Amino acid sequence: MSVPLAPQMTLADRYLLLDRIATGGMGEVWRARDEVLSRNVAVKVLKAEYAADPSFLERFRAEARHTAALSHPGIANTYDYGEAPAAGGGDALPFLVMELVDGEPLSALLSREAPLPPDRALDIVGQAGLALQAAHDAGVVHRDVKPGNLLIRPDGVVKVTDFGIARAVDAAPVTQTGMVVGTAAYLSPEQAAGKPVTPASDIYALGVVTYECLAGRRPFDDASPVAVAMAHIGTKPPALPKDAPPLVADFVTRALDKDPGRRQPSAGDFGRTALALAATLRGADPTTAEPEHPSTKVLSAPDLAVAAPIAAVGEDDERERRRIRNIFIAVGAAVVVLGFLLLHSCGAGPARSPHTTPTPSAHPTPSATTVSVRAADYLGRPATIVRAELTRAGFTVTQTSVVSNAGAGSVVGVSPTGALTPGSTITLTVAKAAPKPPPTKGHKKKHGGGG
Repeated sequence: MSVPLAPQMTLADRYLLLDRIATGGMGEVWRARDEVLSRNVAVKVLKAEYAADPSFLERFRAEARHTAALSHPGIANTYDYGEAPAAGGGDALPFLVMELVDGEPLSALLSREAPLPPDRALDIVGQAGLALQAAHDAGVVHRDVKPGNLLIRPDGVVKVTDFGIARAVDAAPVTQTGMVVGTAAYLSPEQAAGKPVTPASDIYALGVVTYECLAGRRPFDDASPVAVAMAHIGTKPPALPKDAPPLVADFVTRALDKDPGRRQPSAGDFGRTALALAATLRGADPTTAEPEHPSTKVLSAPDLAVAAPIAAVGEDDERERRRIRNIFIAVGAAVVVLGFLLLHSCGAGPARSPHTTPTPSAHPTPSATTVSVRAADYLGRPATIVRAELTRAGFTVTQTSVVSNAGAGSVVGVSPTGALTPGSTITLTVAKAAPKPPPTKGHKKKHGGGG
């Protein structure tokens, strides 16, 4: 039988265990010292019941190699994998050596501050979505997205952790009665039902995390993991609090759809939309309490729908709105022309009195005097190209920037939008990279995720 891990134990004659950071169903995470490279790392050691399963070990080794190849600023690096001889005999201890992130897990932040402001919640899950897209592109599905596996650095950068173990556990022939793979509160319906897991499953889990950030509670929370899993399969989530912006609520509702095909098309799309919404929300005056105040107009559903369109509003609905709008424009133009002709035919035209001369401002024709500007046409594109296109259309373009993982130099917000008169000023919100934090000394390191 293996001897329990303890401080000052050394794994593989290299990693000196210092203190336990977290523990969970699959293993323990330790802050450790790499004695060869003289740096602190996080070491996750699997529990003995998993280490004794040969097929699990083989899957775990493959996943360790796979996740070590992932490279993204929002993914905690994997440095090493090993199987250390257990002290006192017994099976070898498989372990992963990972980047020790300077920060805290989202779970700790939620326990202290939940619910979070919508813009902050969207920024966190948006960054996580972009990181998960990098993993999906490499063929890796996380399968255990939860607040404990999202680490937040002091500069606001989010790091996703715990990839290989979740996938390896799902692939292993685990047959214990009542075993629920993953964390029940964040399971996708297909995962809970034992169906094939895809990247859409990670999007659902991100939706649950977003819900928890905004509501301060999970959509389904029961003492029984099986009851929670069943709720994910067949129960509609409770509505978010009424103070959640309507389009933000729609965004979360879509991520939580029971049908994987009706969620956001990719984790990257989820992330970019969340970050665009966060940037738009931050454009409001935070000191204004009255919702009808012009400075908080950005929080209304119509404005959010234009500034950061949510795909939950179907293309058919959008086409119908455009058709109705065009009918009104055509009817309005016909009325103006008819009225003008009647005035002339009755002798009441412009020659009778200069005071009766109609002006463009009295009866404007939207189709002739304005240009329709849709944020959907510009979000995610390089700011230099968007600026040139809007300038050619006759607009004056200004620019502001916001820290975002959406890709430095890409557009994450457009304001104002809608039917605009050429010559109007349009402000582009452009993503910029987060500044590198200054080196600190003696800062206590934390690392989340115990499986």
